[in-house]
Amino acid sequence: MKATEVRIVPALDPGESYVDPAFVLVETALDDNGEPVTTIEHVTNRIVGGRARWHVVTIGQSVPLSHAGALEWAVSFAASRDVPVVYQRDDSRRKRYAAASSARSSVASSSTSK
Repeated sequence: MKATEVRIVPALDPGESYVDPAFVLVETALDDNGEPVTTIEHVTNRIVGGRARWHVVTIGQSVPLSHAGALEWAVSFAASRDVPVVYQRDDSRRKRYAAASSARSSVASSSTSK
């Protein structure tokens, strides 16, 4: 499979069920220092004892890697294993913007108070 054939879609919300029999999940958050860390998992649905079970293999957990870098790697991994979809969630951007806007407000208020 070519990397261009791998679909990249948003990860599902907690409580929702994935229907793809195999996918890669990429989730990025911020660590305690405000730096992005990413977890990448290869998830497959397998029949065990006559019942469908999710099999999760963690490829990397809390890896100091940007979401874009992790997503690029995950698409390449998925393509090499004929996995058609990569689900992704980037929680590092939302929090970083909030921190950045707070910092800008602090700078603006300190420069106007001089």
